[in-house]
Amino acid sequence: MATLGFQVFLQAVEKLVVNVTPDKLSPPQLMWLYSIMIFATVVKLALWFYCRTSGNNIVRAYAKDHYFDVVTNVVGLAAAVLGDMFYWWIDPVGAIVLAVYTITNWSGTVWENAVSLVGESAPPEMLQKLTYLAIRHDPQIKRVDTVRAYTFGVLYFVSILSSRRTCHSRRRMPLENHSR
Repeated sequence: MATLGFQVFLQAVEKLVVNVTPDKLSPPQLMWLYSIMIFATVVKLALWFYCRTSGNNIVRAYAKDHYFDVVTNVVGLAAAVLGDMFYWWIDPVGAIVLAVYTITNWSGTVWENAVSLVGESAPPEMLQKLTYLAIRHDPQIKRVDTVRAYTFGVLYFVSILSSRRTCHSRRRMPLENHSR
């Protein structure tokens, strides 16, 4: 998305530099523009309201994406309509604003999630909870030697070693990464 924002930025700057007034939109074109953009924005707004209340990190990530879409749709529609009604350069300026917003928003998202994608070690509190769960989970485990947990997206990849036996069985445990 950041590279798309950069491409939009370049095209908008090019339109400003060329300084050619585009043709006005016809009434049917305006009707289609309003219909499509307003419908898409209302749907995205409803999805944002629905997803933001979820306790699941993945669904909340969808909520952030829907919110981003609502903002870009509203600003994009306003810039296009105002540019058509008043001054043509409002549309490319709006595109530049959206491009900068897109680049900063998605770059921040990448930076925020890069650590969890490469496997950051779990915090000590999480390792303590995992140790407790391992001891309580299986009566054959009397002592836990090593607990390792690394981020795996929003979840953790966990390895538990016991002196009695190595825990060979693998189980999916919904341990979400709530440290962010």
